[in-house]
Amino acid sequence: MVANIIYNIFFHPLSNLPGPFFAKISSMPSFYHAYKGDRHIWLWQQFQIYGSRIRAAPNLVLFNSPTAYNAIYSFKSNVKRSSFYDAWGRNVDDVNVLMTSDTQLHARKRRLLSLAFTDHSVKASSPGTKFMAKHIDRWNKLLGGELNDQMEEGWSAPRDIATWANYLVFDLLGDLCFGADFKTKEPGENNLKKIVDAFDTFVTFNYPITKSPLLDTLVWLKPRGLNSIIERLAPQEIKDHYAFVELLVRSRMAAEEKRETEKSPVEREDMLHFLCSAKDPETGKPAFGFKELLAEANLLILAGSDTTAITISTVFFYICHDKRVYLKLVREIRSTFPNPEAIVHCPELLNCKYLRACIDETLRMAPAAPSELPREVLPGGVEIDGDHYPQGVIVGTPNWSMGRNEEHYGDAYTFRPERWIVSDDLDTLNTEEEVLRLKRGLHTFLRGPGDCIGQKLAVLELCMVIARTLWRFDVRLTPGTHVGEGHANLGWGCRDPKQFMLKDAYISMREGPMLQFKPR
Repeated sequence: MVANIIYNIFFHPLSNLPGPFFAKISSMPSFYHAYKGDRHIWLWQQFQIYGSRIRAAPNLVLFNSPTAYNAIYSFKSNVKRSSFYDAWGRNVDDVNVLMTSDTQLHARKRRLLSLAFTDHSVKASSPGTKFMAKHIDRWNKLLGGELNDQMEEGWSAPRDIATWANYLVFDLLGDLCFGADFKTKEPGENNLKKIVDAFDTFVTFNYPITKSPLLDTLVWLKPRGLNSIIERLAPQEIKDHYAFVELLVRSRMAAEEKRETEKSPVEREDMLHFLCSAKDPETGKPAFGFKELLAEANLLILAGSDTTAITISTVFFYICHDKRVYLKLVREIRSTFPNPEAIVHCPELLNCKYLRACIDETLRMAPAAPSELPREVLPGGVEIDGDHYPQGVIVGTPNWSMGRNEEHYGDAYTFRPERWIVSDDLDTLNTEEEVLRLKRGLHTFLRGPGDCIGQKLAVLELCMVIARTLWRFDVRLTPGTHVGEGHANLGWGCRDPKQFMLKDAYISMREGPMLQFKPR
């Protein structure tokens, strides 16, 4: 152990890099802050102390610059996903397009999964069908007071929008993916609400393991008996989640097989339909067997629901903390559409520039994944910001810190959607070149071989939820509540009440804001 410490301090390829001393000799600081849930804040603090490049663990170097991001995550970069991703699967069969470090396997899975995310599939999932709009409209009715809990002046009782967004998006994804209505947004008891909470339990349980000094050993042990132990020890909510998804996939596969045998017409063009019917272009055979389909279905629910719900609640936090932004966004939405039913997959919605700017600004300040997405350097090394890094080094750029890079954004701690819109207005002067420069630092849906394959659907969903809700309701922060806000007792980097506080568990955990809604 002493020899290892001496090597890490004096002879490791990263030994000359700045960073906290204990992070140079051990991954324990990274593990500790992952366990606490504030690893993204800790990394941001280190960048303030040491500059745009830090050694965050013995073999981990992180950067806070757009040029570094592009060098690491582009298609041409000589890197692969690190063993961080191998730690997430529950067994050898639970390998989806996101959770694998094998370059060839990832490329194959991504190629096949893309068959289910064509322009046709996105249009089929649009509100012109019965999928998306009905859930948003029902959610709006519940938000506005169908629960008979209106308070003074017609305002609803306070709603924790984080919880409400979780239930909406879970129901919406259930319909889009499986043709099932989970009804978790409905009032009253529902066992499926525990399934929604299981996502948070799962990532909170697993994330510290991925930052452990023993990560490589644990990854080696997983297929050698550790997987079965972890499955037995997993919280019951996680076991229920896996059983629930397996039941959905089995029943849907059976229905699709029956339809093909009887040559009956397609009743629902949802995501599982496209996955079941996808054919491998190289072999002509079904692209997914049951085990592969089950792994991708788990990914669709986890990646599609939590990340979108995080953004919905965060958008409402920031616009309700800035009256100017709120009024400008409301004016755009209500002047563009004659009624909420007109807010569909259409050019008018996609041309709501301020709405999209608010979403981009939200994702800059509160990314769904606040820390880095680690990459391992391949043989031959890679050059990042003018320096060479050899094979085996882990590199990355933390999203929370990137969004607060003052050299790149200037007023990085101000929620200002106008920065994303080309304008010659003297108050918000933004040339096209300036907007393009800023966008080189914003990678909402990642880039390169790891970019989000469902980003068109995610943008459509976000635009519809926000636009339909703000068309129907006036929205305000519940007077006297401060849920989700920074405050002085939270310490450095967390004191600003206009900043939405997240917990880092690979994806962003959050509470609030507490909002009230009043029908127009």
